[in-house]
Amino acid sequence: MNSADNQWYLLYCKPRQELRAQQQLANQGYNSFLPQISLQKLRGNKWQQVTEPLFPRYLFLYLPPGQELNISVIRSTRGISDFVRFGAQLARVPSELIQLLTEQQIALKQHPKDNRLKKGDEVSIINGPFSGLQALFDTAEGNKRSIVLISMLGQWVEAVVDNKQIMAKKNANT
Repeated sequence: MNSADNQWYLLYCKPRQELRAQQQLANQGYNSFLPQISLQKLRGNKWQQVTEPLFPRYLFLYLPPGQELNISVIRSTRGISDFVRFGAQLARVPSELIQLLTEQQIALKQHPKDNRLKKGDEVSIINGPFSGLQALFDTAEGNKRSIVLISMLGQWVEAVVDNKQIMAKKNANT
């Protein structure tokens, strides 16, 4: 597959309009690619699994060999602001990069990462009255606070901390 035969262009979308733009392009017969990432976000005091664009406001447009690029039609598509340009030159994206992003999307869907803390996980307290201490995660108390166990004077003491004050400790073998 020669990268000169496959033309990928980079489009700049209106805020939070990437999916709309992708759908509108599909309705016009164009293929596009929108890399997405799935992660945990705090929404309305609840942690939720959300999927959002990996590159907000950007969309990759594929133009197969022989298909004419109609810039004005694509620019007037709902959700699209314009092509990304370098001066007057339209930004082209190597096919290899698109293939790499596609492979990573497939791998993430097959092996999603679970970033939630589990009972017994080691955490570092990064600020607050217990800043700098190492602790063990015990349980989540709602969505904003957690109970951790801190070793003090040879005993494990429970402490309630804000979730923003703790960070999972990285293991050497992960």
